[in-house]
Amino acid sequence: MLRHLANRALAAVGVGVALTARAADPATAFEARFEPLYAAVFAKGGTFSGSAMSADLQALEPLARQQGVAARDTFRLYYAEAIVFGLRKMSEEAEAAARKALTAMPQADSVELAYPHFLLRYSSIRWLADAKQYDAALKLIRSFQAQYPLDRIADLPAQIRQDGEPRRDGTRVFDFPTQLQILGVYEDEGYVLHEQGKYREAKQANARMLPVARKLTKALGAPEKLRGVLNNIAQNCYELGEFDEDHAYLQERLQIALATHDHATVYDSYFQLMVLAHEQKQSDKAHQWLAMYVQYAQTQKDSEQLARAKELQAELDHRESGRHSDYPPEPAAQVR
Repeated sequence: MLRHLANRALAAVGVGVALTARAADPATAFEARFEPLYAAVFAKGGTFSGSAMSADLQALEPLARQQGVAARDTFRLYYAEAIVFGLRKMSEEAEAAARKALTAMPQADSVELAYPHFLLRYSSIRWLADAKQYDAALKLIRSFQAQYPLDRIADLPAQIRQDGEPRRDGTRVFDFPTQLQILGVYEDEGYVLHEQGKYREAKQANARMLPVARKLTKALGAPEKLRGVLNNIAQNCYELGEFDEDHAYLQERLQIALATHDHATVYDSYFQLMVLAHEQKQSDKAHQWLAMYVQYAQTQKDSEQLARAKELQAELDHRESGRHSDYPPEPAAQVR
């Protein structure tokens, strides 16, 4: 009887030791704290505090560095960090987290992580550019271009597809990237070159991809996707003093915006066309473009834009009278 009780006591101690060891295991401790955060970040329609989530995720970094935590979990931690920083418009932090994720897992080790791996490389182009790390952004752009030549973009899927039945673990095979995603990479090339002051090279890059973009966006029934590259190549032409081409690209952008009821782009196009006419000393045309701006704002009953139109009118009058100051700032070039 005493031996039986002793054996039970020893068994209980053994279970306790096992539970303690399990709780102390870094991988188990990491998983318990990380999985709810990861689920919250990627929950469809979910909301969370960006600053609090960033702090919670960063607090797990020391644990992720301990022996026993799998590389894929370290990747997922930094992937989540990068996405949250990106949502918070913190480009430098997002790119740094993406770099750590890709260092932890240079190649995707599963179907589940293949798209996150791609997405980090893809998003890093813009994060690098926003952080003014233009050479690094161009290096990444070139790697994508080598993998996805411009004349083969049409072979890519129009949208991300999920092929086949779910696997036993619930995952599916994803077919990516899409045509528009890779067009975005080529569009980013022109944007980055322009930001470097290489206007001729930027125009050449945009001119190379524009025919492909026209064809693909027409086939996709998405002409609005041309707005970014049209705006960018118009900006290239402006910096090069090629005003007739600038005008033509802005006009095309305006017509697309009007057809798709993109009010912000309509106003910006009228504004740029007004400035361009003024730069060419075409006073009547400048006033005509401003009048169209006003008429559109009246049609939309947009009091904010009507107020801005009055500011533009005053500024235009000042400039034409020889008293110069800056126009209200125009939006930055659109990419993607």
